[in-house]
Amino acid sequence: MKADAFRFVGVGLGSLLLASAGCSSRSQAEPRAAAATAEAAPVAVKRVAATAVKVPRVLTLSGSLVASEQAQVAAGATGKILATYVERGSVVKKGSVLAKLDTRILGAQSEEASAQVETLKAQQAQAQLDCERTQRMFDKGAIAKAEYDRAQTQCVTAKWSLAAAEARRTQVAESLKDSQIRAPFSGLVVDRAVTSGEFVRPDSRVVTLVAVDSLRVELTVPEADVASIKPGAAVTFRAGNRSAGKDAPRYVGHVKYIGPAVRLQSRDAIVEATVDNPVNDLRPGMFVTAELALGEQSLPAVPKSAVKTDGSQHRLFVVTGDRLEERLVQTAEPSGGLVPIVSGVKSGEMVAEVLSADMRDGARVK
Repeated sequence: MKADAFRFVGVGLGSLLLASAGCSSRSQAEPRAAAATAEAAPVAVKRVAATAVKVPRVLTLSGSLVASEQAQVAAGATGKILATYVERGSVVKKGSVLAKLDTRILGAQSEEASAQVETLKAQQAQAQLDCERTQRMFDKGAIAKAEYDRAQTQCVTAKWSLAAAEARRTQVAESLKDSQIRAPFSGLVVDRAVTSGEFVRPDSRVVTLVAVDSLRVELTVPEADVASIKPGAAVTFRAGNRSAGKDAPRYVGHVKYIGPAVRLQSRDAIVEATVDNPVNDLRPGMFVTAELALGEQSLPAVPKSAVKTDGSQHRLFVVTGDRLEERLVQTAEPSGGLVPIVSGVKSGEMVAEVLSADMRDGARVK
């Protein structure tokens, strides 16, 4: 009797477990079936063809800013530095005094040279009178030829002695002028190599000066595009922080130099543009991202509503047969409500004109 009861209980428990398992499998299968039904449901899509439009062909390049002039300004004279007038970072104009040498010795030499010139002027004037007198006496036969020749030689010697003294005076005057070391051009002082009390020679470096009123934009252009670039072409660029993107200030320069040869290892050429820098907000060495217009090109274009932008990535859906195909595309600057597509879509392909939340890669379309 007890054994029968146990068998009855065991059978009942087994039935309950089987029923529970059956319910569980049905509950798991139902969402999968619903999901499969949802995946199979076609998506309503409004189609539009990518049409060809004429847009500027823009070459995007990277490069850096280079000073149009840079100089290691030398002392140009010998002496002790009496004073300096600039620091690193100073902006100076052409002709500004950078440093000054002690001129006491040069001043004395200048006075000596001037006195020597005046002395020889007087001697030359007397020699000229003697020559004229000797000439008259020789013409009358009053003096011998030898005495006449000596007088003429003294006259010529006095002339050239005066010329030498005047040259010496000019030399000392130039050295005195060089005692004030001046900027050869307007620019920015990058480094100062001397201080008061130091002794310098003519070739001693005083400051490093770079011109910043006008800079060069140095770009590397791929070999295939070099022939399309012409002198005078406009170059638009952003400088400084690469992450600033489209919010960074834009500057415009013009191509002035195109490299005469392509570099063998990198297969590119150096192209330089000049840009004015009136407020000195640009600095040599800054990284730049530049755009160079190379005429027009034909590109497929789609409505703005067809493009989904996620950060720096752009996506759209192309209708291929009865399916949606999501593509990553590269775009150009929008114009007139259309977005030109540089790569990812061909002219004539059908795209989803308006994006919706139920669109996904591989979905069927109505």
